[in-house]
Amino acid sequence: MNKGCWKFDEEDKALYIDLEEDTEEDQSSKVYSCWDQTPDILLEEIFSYLTIRERYYASLVCRSWYRAAFKLQNVWSTFTLEDTTLTRGKFNYYSGWQYVLDHMRTSACLNKVGKNFRTLVFEPMLNFYNLYEFMNMISWYTERQGSDNTSVAGVGINIRRLKFTFPCNMANRDDPDRIRLFGTGGKLLEALKRLMRNLKNLRCLELIDLMLDSKEALHLMDDICENCTQTLSKLILINATRYYCPLLHVGIFLNLNVLVISPQNLHEDVIELLGHTKIKHLHILQNRYSPKDTTIRLPKRAAWLKMRTNNPYIKVHFEIESHKSTDVLLPIDLLEHSAIPCHSIVIDNPNTQISPSWIITHGSFFDSTIQVYAFKGITRYYLHKNFSKRLDEALVQFCKMCPNLHTLMIRDKISTSTILEIVSTAKVLRYLYVRRNVVLKRCDGDWLKVTCWSPAHYQWIRTNSRSYEDTEREVSKILGYRWHMLSEKEFKKQTINLHV
Repeated sequence: MNKGCWKFDEEDKALYIDLEEDTEEDQSSKVYSCWDQTPDILLEEIFSYLTIRERYYASLVCRSWYRAAFKLQNVWSTFTLEDTTLTRGKFNYYSGWQYVLDHMRTSACLNKVGKNFRTLVFEPMLNFYNLYEFMNMISWYTERQGSDNTSVAGVGINIRRLKFTFPCNMANRDDPDRIRLFGTGGKLLEALKRLMRNLKNLRCLELIDLMLDSKEALHLMDDICENCTQTLSKLILINATRYYCPLLHVGIFLNLNVLVISPQNLHEDVIELLGHTKIKHLHILQNRYSPKDTTIRLPKRAAWLKMRTNNPYIKVHFEIESHKSTDVLLPIDLLEHSAIPCHSIVIDNPNTQISPSWIITHGSFFDSTIQVYAFKGITRYYLHKNFSKRLDEALVQFCKMCPNLHTLMIRDKISTSTILEIVSTAKVLRYLYVRRNVVLKRCDGDWLKVTCWSPAHYQWIRTNSRSYEDTEREVSKILGYRWHMLSEKEFKKQTINLHV
């Protein structure tokens, strides 16, 4: 029988083919590579980026790679469940071929590498049966802990992070006008609560877009509060409910460091409770599925004052995502919310044009605390070239009002002279992100009408605003590192660190 090997065809399917045996002369002159001698620390890092299928094929190369694929712990530290993970094809007379969870494969996976799981991620899945069955299986393994011959010890006890995202939008995901929202519940919610009850060593819990009813949401965190009161350090609850429903559970975790929550789950009592914890970062987040209407309100001023008194180190971050120009974004009132210790505002609404008054309002509200101000996304509206219809003057005024600003992201059209004026005005600015495609190479004469530049400053801006290269060189000198304008692809992928 001839030796064989695996090979990928044009459709990325693995085929087992025969190999022609080499002659003795060929074998004596053949030089082998040393990939089988790669150190474990490198193999562990490389294999952690591979999918389950790719790890299996790589394990067939040599004994060293087989050991790396199934024996090294960090390779399986993160396990992600998707629609086709650990499934097999099953023919249905009504729906044709369907991918259903293969219980034998799942059992073999948990028996072999389940004890190495540190992070468990559930991506949005449309096959609720597979999701329900897998959560019940891993819960069963965690409960049994090798007490019989059908399970092994160690599964689940090392999991430190759980992320569960529910596919609440059952319509076309790319069309914001046709979003149809549905919440989880019933047996699926019971399986999720059972899993959370069994994971007693969690440090990070992320529940995204559950869209629960108020009655179900009130008891969602009961078991987590009992098991992880002192251990949980990061909690993410995005759209836990579809409508207004305060969740007091978030104020019980004594060592909580980061909390991400939607505004419909906040209340004066919640804010007051958070003031008695060790929380450092409170993110108030609205994604594309969050309710954005006049019914959404932030807690009143008295609650924020109590929180700042009890916890003076807390930082509040506003993150808003919207894809409809008719959305009512989070309303902030000058009298009620000027006491909020807001350190960052990140807005991703490419369909909504930003007004200069909006920027000035944010600057007047949070002038002493704000450090990050960002407008993300690629604009989908017309950008004027006229200085009076651009945001240049408002952005420079914002930089003057906020002395602690260190990160600024601008998606609208501005000129090179405005970039130079921004970096010379914002004294502690460290990170500036602009789109190269919408930057105008010009020294706007209107600046002389609204500002009092010295002759030397005007000459410096006029000289260095004539080309992108000169502007980038001068900005690099001020910021202290090599700075450049971003392409459209770079701007879309740019991430902002809010915890600097």
